[in-house]
Amino acid sequence: MELESIRQQFAEEIRRVVGVRSDALIRAFGAVPRERFVGLGPWLVGQGVYRVTPDDDPAHLYADVRVAIDPDRELNNGRPYVHARWIDELAPVAGEHIVHV
Repeated sequence: MELESIRQQFAEEIRRVVGVRSDALIRAFGAVPRERFVGLGPWLVGQGVYRVTPDDDPAHLYADVRVAIDPDRELNNGRPYVHARWIDELAPVAGEHIVHV
């Protein structure tokens, strides 16, 4: 399956599971390649304990998992469901910016 299709399916999963109301937010989750923000794979991923992905296929990143950027410092690319819920609750409009620090 092509990565674009995997992204789209994951975005729709976020809509269903989290109950995201914003179509624009779902489009963003379906369009933005998460792999651009987490370095080269294989990756350390997980919801609690980290596990190593079997290879460097970015498809492994399209799940509700945090991706370790610096595991010793507990610095992660966070869980998409949580971020989707927060952003949806903020209900940003075109031209507004959200920064997660």
